[in-house]
Amino acid sequence: MTVWREPVSTELQGVLACLGEFLDSLEQPVTIVDQQGVFVYYNRYSAAIDGVDAAQVLGQPLLQACPSLTADTSTLMRCLTQGQRFIHCHQRYETPLGQVIDYLHTALPLYGATGQIIGAIEVGRDLSHYRSLTNQVLDLSARLLEAGSQRQHGDAIITADPQMQQQLGHLDACAGADVPVLIYGETGTGKELFARRVHQRSKRAEKAWITLNCAAIPDTLLESTLFGTTRGAFTGAETRKGLFALADGGSLFLDELNSMPIELQGKLLRVLQDGRFSPLGSGREQQVNVRIIAAMNTPPWEEIRAGRLREDLFYRLNVGFIRVPPLRERRSDIAVLAAHFIRMHAADIRPDIQGISEQALQALQQHPWPGNVRMLENVIQRSLLLAPSGQPWLEKLHFLDESEVVRTSVSPVATSETAQSADHSAITPSLPALAAPPEVASPASLPVQLAALERQLIQQAMATSAGQIGAAAELLGIPRTTLQSKLRKLGL
Repeated sequence: MTVWREPVSTELQGVLACLGEFLDSLEQPVTIVDQQGVFVYYNRYSAAIDGVDAAQVLGQPLLQACPSLTADTSTLMRCLTQGQRFIHCHQRYETPLGQVIDYLHTALPLYGATGQIIGAIEVGRDLSHYRSLTNQVLDLSARLLEAGSQRQHGDAIITADPQMQQQLGHLDACAGADVPVLIYGETGTGKELFARRVHQRSKRAEKAWITLNCAAIPDTLLESTLFGTTRGAFTGAETRKGLFALADGGSLFLDELNSMPIELQGKLLRVLQDGRFSPLGSGREQQVNVRIIAAMNTPPWEEIRAGRLREDLFYRLNVGFIRVPPLRERRSDIAVLAAHFIRMHAADIRPDIQGISEQALQALQQHPWPGNVRMLENVIQRSLLLAPSGQPWLEKLHFLDESEVVRTSVSPVATSETAQSADHSAITPSLPALAAPPEVASPASLPVQLAALERQLIQQAMATSAGQIGAAAELLGIPRTTLQSKLRKLGL
């Protein structure tokens, strides 16, 4: 049944007549107000969230139905009066029954034929599912800490590179000093290994070690995940510890820190300064003793210029600043790491493989490695899986697709301990040849060839990043939203 009343505007009447049934079918809250800010559409999902009867709200002015909102705080009213657009906007408001709603929505003005604003529409998102998952993660983290399962052992980082060894020396000095640490390195360089080493070599090693990828949690849930909640803070909220409380006495690793909303970074700064925070919905402060270890895969100074990282937070964290060099800057590690990964994975995949051929090793040295150490490990695993049976040496490397398969001749280089210390100075790294463009049926126009090449590059980037859109976008040098759009367009 359509839950709308006839507005004064005939144009808005036409909109509702055409779209009313469609809007009713959406399983998410949708509301529409007319030019005067009166509710003319209010579906059952909106009614369920607000805990009211839709019929009672229809015909009421928005600011009367939601008295906690004002013309300045209501996004719908600002759409009407200022023509503003709000995309994935977070808003808290109080329902007619007095419940506080934590809400994510998009609000847009509706225009008539002559360009005048005739109303505004809001489409929301129910965050209860996300909150439920977040609460489960927090509960599980708490239980793991109680059981002692969070304790990590081993912090070995395999390297023969002087630059890496110097950074590890700096890292160990930071670990013992108990200062905040900020780790910068490209995707796949091993930032989390560095962070674990800080914790394991500190006086907090026997305490909690908790990790959080800031990009993996919706912005609207990140605050409650970090600081916890109190009962009644929003609909369905219960008193629950956040990660700061769970990590008290130990270390909290915040990966992809630059994905944290800028306003939340201010609250993080306060915890760094005096160890105090307030759970969501609570006026009472809590004191914690938590060491912050943060990581980013883009240069901090670029994030500061782009407005995604607070400068004062950066200077508070960079007491212990560590840069993890990309693999292309430490090619002496490639042979050592390849040998390590073969030993690690051959037992489960191809026990008969004993080492790697010299030419295959040379091909590894020449590869640009946009995905760094993680990509190298993936290539070794894939090559082991596809290696012919009865072959004792890894001779054929499988990169991203068949256009990059490297065929090599047999010239064994063992993966024994002596192989790690072998002199590979004769292998001179050189820039790899540009990949040939994909074959396209002839004749083919330039747009067709470019489209085929674009598809290939996107597939390669997604394979390198193990399906992580953010990492793939970084490899391609385009915004994440642009890559998402291209993936949908290409059906990938």
